[in-house]
Amino acid sequence: MALTDAERKRRSRANKKTAVLTHDEASALSGIALTPFFTSPEMDMNWNDIAITLDAVGMDVRGFYDDSGSRSYSGEEYEADDTMEQAAQNSLGRAELMMGGLISAAQQIAGLLNSYKRREIDARIAEIEQSDLSDAEAKKKAFADMARLKKMRDQLDKQVRWTFPQWKVTGE
Repeated sequence: MALTDAERKRRSRANKKTAVLTHDEASALSGIALTPFFTSPEMDMNWNDIAITLDAVGMDVRGFYDDSGSRSYSGEEYEADDTMEQAAQNSLGRAELMMGGLISAAQQIAGLLNSYKRREIDARIAEIEQSDLSDAEAKKKAFADMARLKKMRDQLDKQVRWTFPQWKVTGE
């Protein structure tokens, strides 16, 4: 099922909102986080697992080996607002932008997978509806297949929720 222009625009706005930090979030730890994020002990313990997971799905994500801010892996120049540029000044800001970007990308990939699977299920349902059901055994199998396909389609109507530890702070 194709998205309308309005739905596409709404998703685009929601994705941008997820990926961009607010000014409060970007400045909340100013003067509090004195140790650079990339030097935290958790980075040594966890980054290897993160890198392996991303590598397994074909993603190359630059590690946190210095306090440099965010920059495009491909070298592409993207338009950023002041808040995004402020947040991307160091390794902490880069990690926060990465988190928002990964969530946004995951939402978009989930939408693509949902749309594809829904289209394929609907095509199989249409094939069953147009098939010859004169044979009792074929009719029985078609009804079982139809029930299974409709159950799969119903699953695609649901939303799922993944929980993460809180990473955004504003001090309010």
